[in-house]
Amino acid sequence: MFLINRKEAVKNKQALASSDIKIGFDLKSLIKELKKEDLGLAGPIFDLKIAGWLLDPDQKDYSPEALSRRFLRRWAPESPELFSSLFDFLDKKIKEFELVKVFEEIEMPLVKVLAGMEERGIRVDKSVLTGLSRELAAEIKNLEEKIYKSAGSVFNLNSPKQLAEVLFEKLKIGQGPAPGQARYGASKKRSTEAQYLESLREKHPIVGLVLGYRELFKIKSGFVDPIIDYLGSDNRLRATFNQVGTATGRLSSEKPNVQNIPIGTAWASKLRMAFEAAPGFSLAAFDYSQIELRILASVVKDKKLKKAFFDDQDIHKLTAGNVFNVNLDKVTPAMRQLGKTLNFGIIYGIGADAFARTAGLSRGEARDFIDEYFSDFPKVRIWQEEVKEQARTLGFVKNLNGRRRLFLEMASPASRYQHEEERAAINMPIQSLAADIIKMAMIKTFSLGDGVNLLLSIHDELLFEIKDDILNKTADLIKKTMEGVFKLDVPLKVDVKIGKNWGELIPHP
Repeated sequence: MFLINRKEAVKNKQALASSDIKIGFDLKSLIKELKKEDLGLAGPIFDLKIAGWLLDPDQKDYSPEALSRRFLRRWAPESPELFSSLFDFLDKKIKEFELVKVFEEIEMPLVKVLAGMEERGIRVDKSVLTGLSRELAAEIKNLEEKIYKSAGSVFNLNSPKQLAEVLFEKLKIGQGPAPGQARYGASKKRSTEAQYLESLREKHPIVGLVLGYRELFKIKSGFVDPIIDYLGSDNRLRATFNQVGTATGRLSSEKPNVQNIPIGTAWASKLRMAFEAAPGFSLAAFDYSQIELRILASVVKDKKLKKAFFDDQDIHKLTAGNVFNVNLDKVTPAMRQLGKTLNFGIIYGIGADAFARTAGLSRGEARDFIDEYFSDFPKVRIWQEEVKEQARTLGFVKNLNGRRRLFLEMASPASRYQHEEERAAINMPIQSLAADIIKMAMIKTFSLGDGVNLLLSIHDELLFEIKDDILNKTADLIKKTMEGVFKLDVPLKVDVKIGKNWGELIPHP
């Protein structure tokens, strides 16, 4: 059955309830529209938009017309004939490229899960947000005045050009090349990116004030005020989750982008406190611990890395001990932080320049640490080279589930983006499998019965609203389900936190 739009679908209620396959475009939106008419889609579904994305996840346009041009080499308007032609082509290619498991067992079941999440939304205390908005506005104004006083002039704080002129020309902060990098641009202006400014924090008081201003401005204008605007009449926030928003399979979200809701600062905690459980319910967060590092240990089959996870060791401390050549009890917090930066950098194929900027090292020091890492974990380097060779020779890279991403330009030594493509190729099998695992967990835990509601998916974390009288039993069940949803060579571990609001969750024993 081809589902062109809601009007046509509603006309054929009997077919909607049949076991026949339902073929359409952006079926999540259609499912939500049909729900308003107390209708649903029974049987298997085939979403042309998601199928087109799965074949080539780096496209920018997944409209029916764009898919027609991309795959059928012609332009055609939405019609049963177009949907039929696209279905024939996409279905054939999904089978040919061995993407059936990813499409039928992960992406298609997820469509209905996301529709349900978006329909339910998450409860928000609007009064907390409005109070926070006022508080932020006052603090932002206070910081602005301090910055202008420190600079000796008034300027547009949100203009990188004007900020650079004040910091690097007027106040002459950070003379000489920036650590691990050259000056930026033909005008020889320094970067005003947070990462670089952080390295200058001790050079002048204004730098810390600017970074503080940016944090508060971003929280207020990027989250607090938009969330207030997006709230429904029932004070529930219904973000939109995008299945085709990334090339690695990670979910993205908009209106608002809940993936980027800040964490780790006092202001971020205040923002998260506004997200609350309904009366008689609690919020429960289930976070995959170091999932990408566990996937790395599993796919490269490095005995030392695998043993660390089986023994539940501190993997960042272990890496630091190895690269600094000291016993674990001699690893300082600063050493551990560098080990953490290196661990996650390796997943993204980090180079010496990027690692130097991130860790505040010279390029030579960064190169030495990376070389030491690969000396201690040689199978990681071997695996990375194999992945790059696969991308160059086959034009794509796959994860353990068969999900693929194209790297056609890597076959050309003349590519201007060779290093970026290599880093993306190295990261793809890791990050995409982490995305698959979280999606599989969402599917497995979505229908656990009344009183258990999946609300949000944030990177490696799932947030549920669970009825208090079944909270402990259900939390244990969800944790067990998530840890067993995919078999790696090392155990998956899920950390659980529970509370009445998102900002005050405490560990669940």
